[in-house]
Amino acid sequence: MNNPDDLFNTIIPLGRLIHMVNQKKDRLLNEYLSPLDVTATQFKVLCAIRCGGSITPVELKKVLSVDLGALTRMLDRLVARGWIARMPNPNDKRGVLIQLAPEGAALCEQCHQLVGQTLHQELTKNMTAEEVTTLEYLLKKILP
Repeated sequence: MNNPDDLFNTIIPLGRLIHMVNQKKDRLLNEYLSPLDVTATQFKVLCAIRCGGSITPVELKKVLSVDLGALTRMLDRLVARGWIARMPNPNDKRGVLIQLAPEGAALCEQCHQLVGQTLHQELTKNMTAEEVTTLEYLLKKILP
């Protein structure tokens, strides 16, 4: 076992499988969203902002489990594209709130319509309806 991946697969096979499924999901998202010139990462950030309404960068960092520096650079790119806006935080004079701009909200809706059931169907195409239900149930048990 000289390969670190072999060690990881032996010690945490479920974690590796979950990671691989997540990578496949992101590859599919990138493929489906490419006509809109949106990446999977951008889509996830837009969705998190959409769900959070007005959200601070620190809250967004926690939701997405990403590095604050990388998130700040991503937010800069999304602001430059006109998809989000930074607004003064009324509860923190030095802080900002992140909100979807109208263009970002419209894009988010387009992305959801484009991806929608297609992603779910692609990820579960080799499973029965009962297996999908069981998988969803088991994955929810893992989450807090």
